[in-house]
Amino acid sequence: MRQINIFIASSSELKRERMELVDLIQDLNVVYRKEDIKLKPVLWEYMDSSMRAERKEDEYLVRLRESEICIVLFWQILGEYTEEELDVAFAEKQAGRWPKTVHVLFKEPAEALTPELVPFKEHFETRYPGLPTTRFETVKQLREIVSEIIKNAR
Repeated sequence: MRQINIFIASSSELKRERMELVDLIQDLNVVYRKEDIKLKPVLWEYMDSSMRAERKEDEYLVRLRESEICIVLFWQILGEYTEEELDVAFAEKQAGRWPKTVHVLFKEPAEALTPELVPFKEHFETRYPGLPTTRFETVKQLREIVSEIIKNAR
């Protein structure tokens, strides 16, 4: 059976959306089982949080590099680690390594953007040329978009 790891990155403000994507992946596993494919969500909540000598984020980045698909969610804040994960995913994809599919989704409306997110969004296309982005408002839309991303990546 082929396993496809799906790294899901976002700040804590989008925890509900991350958990909805876990549910979606579980639902899709029923469908893809017929194709001998197993989807596995990779989230920081599922990783060991014990104390170690190395920086915990470094372990998450290893898991990112082991994932075929990376989904990154943004809404009103720019999480330091979320930005770092996107930077690594984009660089690895550009180098022809995993993740092969990187997609960024922006939740709308975003009315109270933090000062860090404003320039990030303004310079996104220059910083990440060719990286696909999609906007969503509802969990239903998010599920539909990510279903399609997974379908096209497998």
